[in-house]
Amino acid sequence: MKITAEKNKTFDLRKQGKSYKQISDLLKVSKSTVSLWLKNVDWSKDIKERLIEESKITSRKRLTDLNGLRKNRLEDHYAKAEKEATKEFKKLRDDRLFITGINLYWGEGDKVFKNGIVRISNIDEKLLKIFNDFLQMICRVAVDKIRAGILLYPDLDPDECLKFWSENVRISASRFFKSTVIQGKHKEKRSGYGVCIVSVHDKYLKKKMLVWLDLFRRGF
Repeated sequence: MKITAEKNKTFDLRKQGKSYKQISDLLKVSKSTVSLWLKNVDWSKDIKERLIEESKITSRKRLTDLNGLRKNRLEDHYAKAEKEATKEFKKLRDDRLFITGINLYWGEGDKVFKNGIVRISNIDEKLLKIFNDFLQMICRVAVDKIRAGILLYPDLDPDECLKFWSENVRISASRFFKSTVIQGKHKEKRSGYGVCIVSVHDKYLKKKMLVWLDLFRRGF
């Protein structure tokens, strides 16, 4: 009798739109037992499909809400970076290394905010050494966060080029990405050691760099 009563209650709860888990919790019977009782009940299958669809809708709404929350947090985060950069610019605009770094980035730097990479490339090792100093001394970037890479011409020795750039730009060879081989357009005007790229993956700093650059160009 007890089983029959529980089974009848299972049917009643299922007709109310309860899930297997909800019924299991309410009646204190296993989920597998609930599934067995409702296995061949046609109208229960219709309820299952409806519950699945409702679950999908709920999940999509939850994802939309989370994305909205994340977007708002990111907007606040980068607004903070803009405010911080504006404040710092007033203090640093007379610093020679700061102004030099901004000038270098104006001419040679990656200016796309979306990729979040502060990046500059050149064939001049002295220029890149100054930019490396700028990252460490002005931007306070930890040494192990600064990476480098080399664009090589086919006839250049990879090990020799790595040694040259590592020693002159002052970035450990272990922090260089795997070199990329390219074809130069002007063979007679090529650099003897390829092109070196110095970069930091930091979207917060990228926002600050772009703000500094904008303020510098506007003469603030």
